[in-house]
Amino acid sequence: MLLSAREIVEILRTLDELGYQRFRYEQNDVRLEVDTSTAGEPATASPTSQAPVNTVSEPASTPKEQETPTTAPRTTFSPPKKGLISVDSPMTGTFYRAPSPDASPFVEVGSKVEDHDTVCLVDVMKLFNSISAGTKGTIADICAENGAQVEAGQPLMWIEPDA
Repeated sequence: MLLSAREIVEILRTLDELGYQRFRYEQNDVRLEVDTSTAGEPATASPTSQAPVNTVSEPASTPKEQETPTTAPRTTFSPPKKGLISVDSPMTGTFYRAPSPDASPFVEVGSKVEDHDTVCLVDVMKLFNSISAGTKGTIADICAENGAQVEAGQPLMWIEPDA
């Protein structure tokens, strides 16, 4: 299966948005490798087979279209009640409370959890990452809405730890 130019551009944009410096994808004779940690060096791509390669170039953006980097203010989150432990999103993505749209949520407020229990999912590029409670206790609050975009470090829920 060959990746279309549109799919490659989408992957590159997503990697840039998430701040990844390295990415590698291989399937059959298709290989895509991105490494932005070596700034200033030209990127190269080479097929691993003699299959024809289609090249697509996008028009260079004008200065008006280019975004100027800004430093966003760091959001701080405080627990709704003292002594609670947050379950933070490890990455930027889409928050889901259940394994599928028709399934029951992993947890509700008041649910008892063990440290290894899955409490939600964060989807990044259709890769669903299970998020575990990280501590034994009771779910005290669920802050993120199902299907909402969440940022790395954002609390998804709060747990009241067992004594």
